[in-house]
Amino acid sequence: MRSTAFGRPRISVPLGGPKPPNPFRRATRAAVERSPFSARRGAFGLLSLLLLGATGCGDSESQPAPPAPPQVTFVEAAAVETVDYDEYLGRTEASETVEVRSRVYGYLKSVEFRDGDLVKTGQLLYSIEPEDYQAAHQQSLSRVVVAESRAVTAKAKLARSKQLLPVGAVSQEEYDEDVAVVKETDATIAAAKADAARSELDLKYTQLTSPIDGQIDRTLITPGNLVTGGMTDGTLLARIVKTSPLYVYFDIDEASLLRYRRLRAESGSERSIEALRDAKIPVGVRMDDETDFPHIAQLDFVENRLSESSGTIKLRAVLENADREVPAGAFVRVRMPASAPYQAIAIPERAIATDQSVKFVYVIDDQGVARRRNLTLGPARGSDRLVLAGVEPGERVVVGGLQRVRPDKAVDARPDTAAAAKAPATVPGAASTTVPATAPDAAPATAPDAAPATSPAAVTTPPSSSEAK
Repeated sequence: MRSTAFGRPRISVPLGGPKPPNPFRRATRAAVERSPFSARRGAFGLLSLLLLGATGCGDSESQPAPPAPPQVTFVEAAAVETVDYDEYLGRTEASETVEVRSRVYGYLKSVEFRDGDLVKTGQLLYSIEPEDYQAAHQQSLSRVVVAESRAVTAKAKLARSKQLLPVGAVSQEEYDEDVAVVKETDATIAAAKADAARSELDLKYTQLTSPIDGQIDRTLITPGNLVTGGMTDGTLLARIVKTSPLYVYFDIDEASLLRYRRLRAESGSERSIEALRDAKIPVGVRMDDETDFPHIAQLDFVENRLSESSGTIKLRAVLENADREVPAGAFVRVRMPASAPYQAIAIPERAIATDQSVKFVYVIDDQGVARRRNLTLGPARGSDRLVLAGVEPGERVVVGGLQRVRPDKAVDARPDTAAAAKAPATVPGAASTTVPATAPDAAPATAPDAAPATSPAAVTTPPSSSEAK
């Protein structure tokens, strides 16, 4: 045995020998047994056992109640009439465009409209100083009067010569001269009248009116400036566009054109391009800030050949645009029907959850138990989604409280009153327009606007504060 640095003895034990008793451990145990608290330890243990026994033998009603089923809201899956669509990028164009140009020379006297006004046909737009043209017109009218007076004299002289010629009072030469003078005066009258008509037209052109109904742009020339006239180089004063109706141009690819023609042939219609135009197929139009296709146009023109460089063909639809909500020159989305109306099942988009690449919903059965149903999804229709397989019409689909649902567990289901109050009779954009009987009546192999399997619209976000409660 040897001492350590702190004064405590350190026992050295040979390797492989028995461990000697620790004297410090024996001293500690003896001190505890002599403590007054050791006598009470046995009594405290006995009391603890008695209390535990009394608790175990209590009434079963003191056990905590099982948790209540989670509260969720549901809507019933609805059977709706819908149509498959193809979407394209289009551009709007005014149905009529007019450049207002001066036809005569002169100083601009007044502007008779406000920039951006809606103008009517025949409405006065500009006034050019008319004094010079008024004087020129009066001069032309005077020439007509002079020519007509000379014609009266010439015709009277010819009448006398005609009476005197048979008796030899005038020669044949004098008679012929009188005939020529009458013809000359007639020609002078015609020239004077034509000059008067031209001067009258110039005077009329000093008042520029609108040739069409439409919206005028800002004026490019202000009063006091000299404007030039002419048939080709007249000063440009303003532009007028007619946006009601409005043209919508869009291009489709060759494969889509062939598909439309094949579908029309299957429905018993002609496959020609003219037949596609004459079918008056309704076309939906929406702008960038719109979620649905609220504007309905009619197809009225198909280009006569495909583009060799792009392999596309241009189509045109006419949009009435009575409220002029859609401007000319805007990029729009165009939706063209690709099938006849058919029945489908629609559920709210927010009812769909995602399990990796699988889309599913919870359906509440007659016993109030939530059952998981995997889905085969179709295209989106506004805030709803078409379902091709997985849900039947009338089944109760959970839309609120999805994060609280556990498969095959009971739930406290209540109708979603907010969804029921705003639910339309049909899916937005589904059958709001009537597709002609000659429209294609077979859906394409793949719905053009169907969402992919990993659609971000599925319910994958945390519950809101109202749902968490």
